[in-house]
Amino acid sequence: MRVGPFRLLQLLLCGLCLGLSTRDRAVSHRVAVQPDSPLYWEVTPRLHRSGHRLGLQEAMQILPDDLQISMEIDGEQVQLDLERNRHLVPGSHRLIYYLPNGSRVTDQDPGVANCYYQGQLEGQTGPWSSLSLCSGIRGIIMTSPERGFSIEPLPGDPSHKHIVRLTQENPKNSSCGNSETPHLLTGTIGTQSREPHHRTKRDVVTERKFVELAMVADNREYKLLHGDMKGLHIRMLEIANKVDAFYRPLNVRVALVAVEVWNQKDQINISTNPAETLYRFLSWRERSLLPLVANDNAQLLTGLTFKNSSVGMATLNSMCSSGGSGGVSMDHSVSILGVASTLAHQLGHNLGLSHDTDRKCGQPSKGKKWIMEPSAGFLPGLEFSNCSLADLEFSLRRGGGMCLFNVPPPKRLFGEPQCGNFLVEEGEQCDCGLTQDCRDPCCDASLCQLRSGAQCSSGDQCCEGCKLKVSGWMCREPLGACDLPEYCNGESPHCPPNVYLQNGETCDQGYCYRGECRTLRAQCLDVWGPGSAPAPDPCFSKVNVRGDKYGNCGRSPDGTYLPCAESDVWCGKIQCQGGSARSRLGAGAQTVLVSVTINGSELSCRGTHFDLGDDIWDSAVLVATGTPCGTGKVCIGQKCEDVSRLKVQNCRNKCNGRGVCNSNSNCHCDPGWAPPDCVGSGQGGSIDSGSLSGRPDGSSVTAALLVLFLLVVPLLVLLGICYIKRDTLQRRLGKFSTSSKCQYRVAQSGNDPSRPQRPPPPNWAQGTELQVMSTHSKEWPLASLFSFLLDLLFRAPTGPTHRPSLFRPIHCPNAASRLCQGSRLPPRNRCPWTPCLRPLSSPCQPILIT
Repeated sequence: MRVGPFRLLQLLLCGLCLGLSTRDRAVSHRVAVQPDSPLYWEVTPRLHRSGHRLGLQEAMQILPDDLQISMEIDGEQVQLDLERNRHLVPGSHRLIYYLPNGSRVTDQDPGVANCYYQGQLEGQTGPWSSLSLCSGIRGIIMTSPERGFSIEPLPGDPSHKHIVRLTQENPKNSSCGNSETPHLLTGTIGTQSREPHHRTKRDVVTERKFVELAMVADNREYKLLHGDMKGLHIRMLEIANKVDAFYRPLNVRVALVAVEVWNQKDQINISTNPAETLYRFLSWRERSLLPLVANDNAQLLTGLTFKNSSVGMATLNSMCSSGGSGGVSMDHSVSILGVASTLAHQLGHNLGLSHDTDRKCGQPSKGKKWIMEPSAGFLPGLEFSNCSLADLEFSLRRGGGMCLFNVPPPKRLFGEPQCGNFLVEEGEQCDCGLTQDCRDPCCDASLCQLRSGAQCSSGDQCCEGCKLKVSGWMCREPLGACDLPEYCNGESPHCPPNVYLQNGETCDQGYCYRGECRTLRAQCLDVWGPGSAPAPDPCFSKVNVRGDKYGNCGRSPDGTYLPCAESDVWCGKIQCQGGSARSRLGAGAQTVLVSVTINGSELSCRGTHFDLGDDIWDSAVLVATGTPCGTGKVCIGQKCEDVSRLKVQNCRNKCNGRGVCNSNSNCHCDPGWAPPDCVGSGQGGSIDSGSLSGRPDGSSVTAALLVLFLLVVPLLVLLGICYIKRDTLQRRLGKFSTSSKCQYRVAQSGNDPSRPQRPPPPNWAQGTELQVMSTHSKEWPLASLFSFLLDLLFRAPTGPTHRPSLFRPIHCPNAASRLCQGSRLPPRNRCPWTPCLRPLSSPCQPILIT
């Protein structure tokens, strides 16, 4: 029902009290209600399971796998079909906290029930709603792409009424710390219409991807929740649940593998400068978190207010890296939706998504904003734009995010199996969604079991026509020079986990690092476009020792620029020449020209600073880790180190010179050699990605089919026709036998000495080509032979003289004056038309020029 002004004021006060009951006053001032803000609705949700009515308390206790919730919002009846989000929290989910003495405690089974649901409106395939039943019904309800509502319990109401309102709560003009931060590839990926890096049959867009996420709450966040460890844990889970819902349309699933709470004290120095906080957090993740919990990405949630209206910051295009995959976000709102949108924004930067500003990304749905907009205003971003989808595709095709293609095993998924959630869990053979949505002919959607006669599900990469593909079939093509293919093993419907060349393997005048081929030239092209190339060595050595914004080797935690040591100048700020006059990183680039004298001649070097803002950690234009910096040298964290530090040679030694090393430090053997050590004979491949087994990939099969139908089949047809007409062919060819030939003779009448003597025939060289020519036309010999074959194969024989232009009679002057039928005349200029004189005992033969 619609709420009146007095009731509205009461509800607003209750909402503020609710915020203060879980949050400190330091953030309560951010809950702003504008005079034109929409009215709230008070609703009583009705819950059902398989047609049976459930009470709210009963549903919260049993947490059914499937749930239907109906309510009336603004005069419209809304019914949601929900399913528990079993992918949100894997079975290995951990809660990490600290004892007063500083000891770290890991709770492998934190005892938090999976009370998180996702779903859609009944009978629709529209946007995803995300709700939790941990303490009443909380979350976001999407009734259309243009309209969304938040729902939460009405505090202290015994009838379990809830408050529903339009989603319009977020700090005004809040911005991302990367509001002016360019993506290193912005010039290339900054438009909707850009082309992919290269064509490939593999579709990285539709291929499902998984981000194993670790979330960390700092000490201030813990205190804002009044030291309620369980409440903070639930809040983190609810945020992760909504982030997962945001990414589902991109075929990216987010699984929370760990929550760490700094309940005693912060493990790093938290600063109001988000750049400094991010720098320290990423260092702590690499040093302290990764050895304890394997994760693809980590996000810090802080209760501290950042300066300059910033609500978060993240590194760009850094997913899966040990030193850069992460971000920091401010818990700026009582509403979980707003915080989840901010965290999804930072995670997007890690995935390679840049801002939607000044790009042709289309318009968001009415009343909504894109998640990757730099400033959210009052409305949080609720969906990704088409630019974000294009950014993600481009990043993945370049080799970024290699860890995302590994599917978590079913035993790691949280809770009991649930049929219909598109995730194959323990006890299930397939899962194609709900019965009305399933399009898989191999899977029984009601049971999540394979149909009779089916070996696999059509959604599996090693399945075709409900049958397993043979061993050696390429199921995942490599993306670039530093990726490796994976092959089906003939027993499993799943493609093996994604692997790529080990860091330090060589590629195209560079080194592989995290699945990408790193070279200075490629990075210059990314920044300055076609025609750009690395500057001469003196430019690096002259500019990068300055220790200012034009030349440096990065920043210290306090934001000051660090000059490069002489040995590290090729690992500092990237120095390029040529290319476009305007950088692809956008406007705001400041250039300084530094003159360098080399052998008496002056060289002008271009140092560039990109005005990213005082609070931005400037790392976008530093030489990337893995880039060569000399013979046998590679950049590692702005230091020029020996490539042996990447330890690729240790693996190469066990491959016996017959293979390369993959990202698991195992040998990927060349064709002809067998893993694991490439000593015995085999089909190549590795113990991780499978072997080729002599099976051609799709392109080889296509080429073979083309050869078969364009060459082999016509040849077989021709041979068949020749066989059918073999008698005619033998008779025709017999007339061209070279065993006996008509001799060139001169007809003489007596011994008339006055008659001129005819010159002897020319001495023709021996040849293998049959030369034929009509007496009426001058054709090349091969053309005449081709004409003869066509006549032989496609015209019915009418006798030996059916081609008078090629076969003419030769008079044999003898008593019977017989005709030699079918004799072929030699070329006119070589053999004149004259009677053929031969003994009576000699049969007439065609004249063959050899």
